[in-house]
Amino acid sequence: MEHILSIPSYHEALLEYDSNEDLRESYEKFGCEGLEMIRCDDDVRGIITKEMVKGLHMIFYPEWLDFWLKDEKELIHEFGEASVWESFYRGKTFESVMSQFEADLDFAFSMEAEYVVFHISDVTISGVFTHQHKHSDEEVIDAAAEIINTLLDGKRYDFYFLMENLWWPGLTMTNPEMTKRLLEKVHYRKKGIMLDVGHLLCSNMELENQEEACQYIHTLLDAHDQLDPELCKSIKGIHLHQSISGEYAKKILANPPRLRDNYYERFAQVYELLGSIDTHMPWETAEISKVIERIQPLFLVHELMAKNRKHREILLRKQMMIL
Repeated sequence: MEHILSIPSYHEALLEYDSNEDLRESYEKFGCEGLEMIRCDDDVRGIITKEMVKGLHMIFYPEWLDFWLKDEKELIHEFGEASVWESFYRGKTFESVMSQFEADLDFAFSMEAEYVVFHISDVTISGVFTHQHKHSDEEVIDAAAEIINTLLDGKRYDFYFLMENLWWPGLTMTNPEMTKRLLEKVHYRKKGIMLDVGHLLCSNMELENQEEACQYIHTLLDAHDQLDPELCKSIKGIHLHQSISGEYAKKILANPPRLRDNYYERFAQVYELLGSIDTHMPWETAEISKVIERIQPLFLVHELMAKNRKHREILLRKQMMIL
């Protein structure tokens, strides 16, 4: 099992490191062996080297299914006009999104990444606040599998393609039948699951502490084992962080904010909210080690929400201490 640190390649974030050796030392001193990179800005100084990159988190759009379906009525309802969604998706058709996915896959291959991560989820801005969704798990999974097969069939990639759960329609890891459905529909040989345990906790607003959270994870793993023991074996990676935010989530659900008229302003609203629900804080109970031991992932990714380098190192140290 490799310990890996998640880091976005934002220009401002990378400026905190004097050199690639400085970056390497910043995570190796805590026992991490490499990085899961999120491509953002161009790394013009070459701070992140090929040897550092263990995984790549692919670009993702919270809402994409209506664009893929060419459902103009729903797109107008969500975005207001075509120019807005064409700006958001960086193109007039879904081929623009496919090109972005392909660019990430090719970049991961060029960096000799061991795995890539791909979200299996679809949610509207209002759905985040109301938990009322337009599409079912089946619809999202079936469309995502078709997209993945188009991207990967016949390609020469040799990395793991790991599909990540969220708590919106798609792969949630709360319904073993849906997990099995996804894995059966994707053709790629080195497919698997990136279990985001923090996202899993966001699916249960009744959790009150981290010990309850660990038991909840075990309960869902038990359900997967009961349906098919191979399902848990497909979990090749874990995004390790925690969010016990059910009370806050219930308050938002009971009293949703008034959404602004401008799409990008609404988008900013939802990201501000999500930072208080999906908090990406470090685990503080050793009980999580039992979850990790049970799964035995190849990749243990510390995916922590940090303000800056110093904060990232504080959070990483805290989480490593309980493992």
